[in-house]
Amino acid sequence: MKILQILDINSVEVDQNLFNITAVNRFKDPYWVEFIQQYFLQADVEIKILSLDKIDLSKKWLINVDINMWNWHSYKGNIFNTFNDLIKKELKYGNAFLILNHQCESYTTKFFELFYSKEIDIPYKKIIYMVAAADVETSYKNFIEKNHIPAEKQFNTIYAHHVYKRFHHGVDINSFQFSTVSKTKKFLSLNRMWRKHRVMLVSMLSHKNLLQHGYVSLGVFPEEKNQAYALLEHRHMQQGFLKIIDSLPLQIDNVDLKINQFQMNSLDIFYYQQSCFSLVSSTMALAEQELSVGFTEKEIKPILARHPFIIWNRPGVLKHLQSMGFLTFESWFDESYDDELDDILRLEKIIVEVERLCNMSFDQWELLLDEMKPVLNHNFNRMTNYTAEHCFFNSDLKKLLYYVS
Repeated sequence: MKILQILDINSVEVDQNLFNITAVNRFKDPYWVEFIQQYFLQADVEIKILSLDKIDLSKKWLINVDINMWNWHSYKGNIFNTFNDLIKKELKYGNAFLILNHQCESYTTKFFELFYSKEIDIPYKKIIYMVAAADVETSYKNFIEKNHIPAEKQFNTIYAHHVYKRFHHGVDINSFQFSTVSKTKKFLSLNRMWRKHRVMLVSMLSHKNLLQHGYVSLGVFPEEKNQAYALLEHRHMQQGFLKIIDSLPLQIDNVDLKINQFQMNSLDIFYYQQSCFSLVSSTMALAEQELSVGFTEKEIKPILARHPFIIWNRPGVLKHLQSMGFLTFESWFDESYDDELDDILRLEKIIVEVERLCNMSFDQWELLLDEMKPVLNHNFNRMTNYTAEHCFFNSDLKKLLYYVS
């Protein structure tokens, strides 16, 4: 039987300002190990998590570190000089390969730009960028061509979506038990910690007088109002923001809007029960933020709540969900926004559809939701039964077989 050797990252000192060593699963392995273990065994490959002194340095081995990318910007010098001397030697001249892990995020271009701004003194072929960006391979290819990156300075990429990890770690499924009650709002839209695209979304909802139809949050605080307003380049957005400026922050529950609420069950099911559909504000939606589709707990929550959804994300997010076996709502919603590459036009299409859905009566919605039940139940069942098999076959994790000793 062959071996995939993975360094026990806790067996060595790591600069935790630059690299996160706590992003491990319940077995203290990198998250992705449980997604591949069964299938590697079928290929006669055993995965071993080993302390540095137990690694067979004469054979291939992997070092997995999650990236604290926000701290890389201000760091002066060689990022990888923070590793110990043996690891640096093995990365330069030996059989070690380095996984820079963004498995919980969907960064592509911004990471590429940051990476290539740093001094790198290990062979690029020894570096593997693992990320939850569905289009990472295409994004990297485009970046390479645009910036004329030579072959010897190109690293490897692996797409590893993390929906299974997001759902199966620390989630109380009982908190998502849904029951039909009388609706009081047409939609739910969580925009807690603000980003430009969320301010744009809420401002457009305000401009169209749609906020009254929804449970809507937006964590812009008094000292941030001018900063947020300055990001709005379109007149209708500016007008909409000014209508709500004295009401900010918008809050619908007791959550601290200054803290990133990434927990799966950080919102009471009440808000889903009392509304007809979710208007999801994803982690990123604008080309200036990210070019690739990403999928996080924000898209998972309405699925678990059996809630139909519209998603303000990068174009192609619905197709990405469909590729993973989920159904969207093309029979009831205009989902043409998913094909719109222009960010402003895509947002405008979303707002037009939200306005149409808000103009429907609650009686009409009751009939619509009843029609949607098979799709809603399918998505819920797909999510709650989403297994390591799906993570393995719907990602690039198979590429890790190249690093087997």
